[in-house]
Amino acid sequence: MEGPAPPERGLRGLVQRLGPKLTALAVVDLVLVLGAVTVAGLVLTGGLDRTAGSDQSSESPGPSGTAALEEGVSSPTIPATAAKPPAGALTLTEFAAPSRNIVCRIRPDSATCTIASFAYPTPSVTSASASSSSSTPSSSPAACPGGTVGHLFVVTKDGVQIPCLPGPAPAAAPAGIPVLAYGTATSVNGFTCSSDPSGILCRHDASGHGFKIARAGFGTL
Repeated sequence: MEGPAPPERGLRGLVQRLGPKLTALAVVDLVLVLGAVTVAGLVLTGGLDRTAGSDQSSESPGPSGTAALEEGVSSPTIPATAAKPPAGALTLTEFAAPSRNIVCRIRPDSATCTIASFAYPTPSVTSASASSSSSTPSSSPAACPGGTVGHLFVVTKDGVQIPCLPGPAPAAAPAGIPVLAYGTATSVNGFTCSSDPSGILCRHDASGHGFKIARAGFGTL
């Protein structure tokens, strides 16, 4: 008479010993454990974060570059009246606009600015307050023989002048001249000049006379 068959070893034997129900529960538990381990591995290695970051960068790319500095892409707005010198103003007697297209100097009795390149109509030579660039007629070459007009502006206690500038047009500011940054001003000798993206404004504090120049245009106080 033969005895009972020995139990099978391995996975098949384990299934026989556990029975169908316990085997199904064991398989479900194993799948859940493997899934949890996979998710934990992705979080620890940064896989999920890298995926989210790549989606955001494709939807909202950053700017590719910045535009070059250039004061006055349109005609400058001229204040109705001259303001008082701002608190904290610098005391530069010579400076350049951030674009280096405009250079200004403040002397004891005047403030002057030269502009290397401009797009407004050439104004007439004046010795009194000038009108805005939109209504100033072109000057005759005979009014400034051998020189240029429209590159030099001067303000004194008596008003604004656009004189003849002997010789060729001025060049851009050399490297050694300090820059008057946008949003700042310099006030010395009773004159105040301020810098912003629409142009350079210089005025005589006591009288209120002044001018503002930019590549696109000019105007006076």
